[in-house]
Amino acid sequence: LEESLPDTESESAAEGTLAHAIAELKLRNMAIEPMPKRTFNSRMKKLKADPLYQKEMDRYTDEYVDYIREIMLQYNVAPFVRAEMEVNFSKYAPEGFGTADCILIAGREMHIVDFKYGKNVTVRALDNPQLMLYALGAMEEFALFYDIHHVYMHIFQPRAYEEAEQKSFMLAKHLKAWGAEIKDKAIAAFEGTGEQVIGDHCQCCRAKAICRKQADAS
Repeated sequence: LEESLPDTESESAAEGTLAHAIAELKLRNMAIEPMPKRTFNSRMKKLKADPLYQKEMDRYTDEYVDYIREIMLQYNVAPFVRAEMEVNFSKYAPEGFGTADCILIAGREMHIVDFKYGKNVTVRALDNPQLMLYALGAMEEFALFYDIHHVYMHIFQPRAYEEAEQKSFMLAKHLKAWGAEIKDKAIAAFEGTGEQVIGDHCQCCRAKAICRKQADAS
């Protein structure tokens, strides 16, 4: 439905993009590739020069990095960590891909952490299809190196004060089974033959004004 509509970024979305860039820099410095203080400060200075920068971004991104650190400290051996990594889940949804804010793997356990900077709508971790698809993509990416059995999916949304930190858990085999179950629906949606269903996801849909289901429900 959205294919013929322009994809314009709102100021709120641009603000979220900047917050993610700051969070990524801090996470990389903490857990992936520690950099000289001068280098870190120089890169941070460039980000803070953005007109959309607000001082509260520092506090919220610090809280996000602290949240990742707490997960890491649960393990005796330093986990494998990746930040802002593109994952491909086209095995389950045609041309499906996305960017995982943080992937953390320790032994047979994997954590997917999604940093949400929005504040108007609280995003839930339980039964969150975005997180589940990202987790499937991450498992595919690292299948040769890690035998993942347990998957933890986290939403960190510091500006939504109701349940700012949430997580859900699935066995990897159950997650793969869910992926197999939704495959036909994903193909139908990709081909434009799927059934339209209205719900919370409609808040982000650019085609809401021309959707027949929305019209029927109003």
